Amino acid sequence: MPPKQVDISTLDPRQLQSIHEQIQSEMESLAQSSVALQRAAGEYGNSGRALEQLSDQKEDQPMLLPLTSAVYVPGKLASHDSILLDIGTGYFAERTPSQGADFCKRKVNMLKDNLDKIGQAMKEKQQQLTTISQMLQMKIQAAAASQ
Repeated sequence: MPPKQVDISTLDPRQLQSIHEQIQSEMESLAQSSVALQRAAGEYGNSGRALEQLSDQKEDQPMLLPLTSAVYVPGKLASHDSILLDIGTGYFAERTPSQGADFCKRKVNMLKDNLDKIGQAMKEKQQQLTTISQMLQMKIQAAAASQ
C-alpha cells in the first residue's frame, strides 16, 4: 500500500515542524546506515585483496595473527589452499582463497548497491525537507504579517 499523501499547505506550523523533525531524524538514521555500509564495504574490500595475495605466500611463512584489532600473536601459514570464510550469523565455510575473494567482491557490490539506494533515499528526504522548510517559513511569515 503506497504511503498516504497529504497536502502540506493544509497543515499548521506545529504539524510542519513535527514532520520536519521526523524527516531530519530519518536522514540522520540513513546517514548512519551509510557510514556503516561504507565501513563494511571497505573491510570486505581489504579482505578480498588479502585473499588475492594469499596464493603468493609460502607455507610455514611466519605471520602475525590478530586476536583483537590491537592484539596479535605470532603464527605460521599452514596452507594457502584453504580458508575459513565467515559467511554471517556465526557460520563459516571452507573455501579456496579465490572463492573467498569472489565472495568478498560480491559483498562489496551488494553493499555499494545498498549505498546507492540509501543515497537516493537521502536525496528524496532532502527534497522533502526543503519543501517542508519553505512551507513552514511561508506559514510563519504569514502569521507574523497577520498580527
